[in-house]
Amino acid sequence: MIAPPPSRARALVALAAALLACGGAARRLDGANAARRAGKPAEALAGYQEVLAELGEGRLPEGDAALRLKALRGAGDVAYLELGDFTQAVSYYRRVVALYPGTEEAWKARAMTGDIYLQRFGDAMGAIAQWADIAQGDAPEASAYQLKVATAYLDLRNYEQARTEARLLRERWPDSDVADEAQLLTAQAWALEKRSDEAQRAFQALLERRPRPELRARALEGQAGLAADAGKLDRALALYEQALDGHPRPDTLRLALAKVKARRERSRTSAPGDRASAFGHE
Repeated sequence: MIAPPPSRARALVALAAALLACGGAARRLDGANAARRAGKPAEALAGYQEVLAELGEGRLPEGDAALRLKALRGAGDVAYLELGDFTQAVSYYRRVVALYPGTEEAWKARAMTGDIYLQRFGDAMGAIAQWADIAQGDAPEASAYQLKVATAYLDLRNYEQARTEARLLRERWPDSDVADEAQLLTAQAWALEKRSDEAQRAFQALLERRPRPELRARALEGQAGLAADAGKLDRALALYEQALDGHPRPDTLRLALAKVKARRERSRTSAPGDRASAFGHE
């Protein structure tokens, strides 16, 4: 039997070693997944870590790269969702972003990182940075994350930046349902700044776009609030009544209606110096 040339023999040995390593990593990944399904998160995390230690951080063949990605995502999710180790979870998600840029898994890892920053670390600006990166890309959810950026600035009471981010959304996705939500946010930002004229125009602009019923109702609710603040109680009541149709929280509107009605009654019965009211004449 003729022996293969030394160079070919070395290549065959390397290929066999790679296949063996891949098989071992795949088995360990399956074991980690099984441990997670069995409710053993610490054991699962240890299994994912073994896979990652074996495969390393460098360039890999396609099959090994896919295994590493699954192990990274599994480790991040177990650390975050089951073990509550948020710092470790972020470290795994960051490795996903670094090793697999531009992929669906990368933007999902950024999304999870943003949620951890906001909900667990109380770091709104850290969350905004993650969501903004998703919004600037071509992920299917880019517009939704642009809205999250605008909403986060609204929650921070940075109303000008909230309106800027909402405007950027409307310019990039002008005909989307998310653009209607951005218009609502713009109106709310004006209202929170007590800029009633600008808020009124922004709510009206949303109504003219003929948005879905929920957004129409919320725009009418916003206009009703402005009318109530201005003392136009009859108009406020009429707008609240219109907003009931399609509003996601009708009980909240009914409470607002009751308060405005009570306010109107007080104004009718207790206005000082009002001779007609004093004698029961309207």
